[in-house]
Amino acid sequence: MSGPDRDTPTSFNFPEGKLLHPEQVDNLGRALISLTREICVLTDRQMVLEKILADQGIDVTEAVENYQPDETLQSRLDERTGAIVKTIIGDLTGAE
Repeated sequence: MSGPDRDTPTSFNFPEGKLLHPEQVDNLGRALISLTREICVLTDRQMVLEKILADQGIDVTEAVENYQPDETLQSRLDERTGAIVKTIIGDLTGAE
């Protein structure tokens, strides 16, 4: 496979090729911090949005969990996932 398979969202999980060399341990630390920061921001925002909507009488938690995006939205989701993965891989490899 030469790149992520758009029909398989988990294809981003295992990029091809050797990513980390022994001299890049510091880069691994930076990547983990970047990833953790991103997860925290996204988790906080999701919780705030769900709380605001629930306070307005709109409980979306289950709807979000069961939502099936159309092709256009899935493409946007794939692009964003690819950008996040690229950032993390860039941190791992020391790319600018």
